[in-house]
Amino acid sequence: MARTQGRIGRLHERVAKLRREAAHQLTTHLTRHYGVIGIESLNVAGMLRDRRIARSVSDAGLGTILAQLQYKASWSRVTLVSADRFYPSSKTCSACGEVKAKLSRGTVVFECERCGLSIDRDLNAALNLAALALAKTQAEGRSTYLAPTGGERQNARRGQVRPVPLGGGRSPLKREDSPNGESSRLREEPALAAR
Repeated sequence: MARTQGRIGRLHERVAKLRREAAHQLTTHLTRHYGVIGIESLNVAGMLRDRRIARSVSDAGLGTILAQLQYKASWSRVTLVSADRFYPSSKTCSACGEVKAKLSRGTVVFECERCGLSIDRDLNAALNLAALALAKTQAEGRSTYLAPTGGERQNARRGQVRPVPLGGGRSPLKREDSPNGESSRLREEPALAAR
């Protein structure tokens, strides 16, 4: 029994370390590649009370990711724009701005009655968060633009290729630093935050 408990304990420790490492890799990637990151503050404590989604929410480690994003954003001088927990990111149409009065949690595809847009609910929410982050940074007087959300594909070395490259020809998204030490990558692209 002691050996089994030790084995289970080692497995739990391994899973916790893997989860923490995945959160570090995600937040480091976001803060290194994007100058503006839009996030949504959720009622995690309330979500943990719902027994149908409690395990999935606790496995995601949303609090850890948020805390890491906050301190890594301050290190990298990245603007972190947080939407209020009552911001209707899922209920708002990303094309026309129409807000639905009611949207059930089981609805996977967002369909707008006004403009006819049919889009994945999470992608719609991410586009709304990106637009909110863009509007807040432009209100502060910073020049920024929205990162492309579709049409990107992988090149032969499995690196992302921009659909419309800056220099005319196709170039991989991953670029090395210039000789004077400045990164040649554009840092003002808002990230689409995962919900």
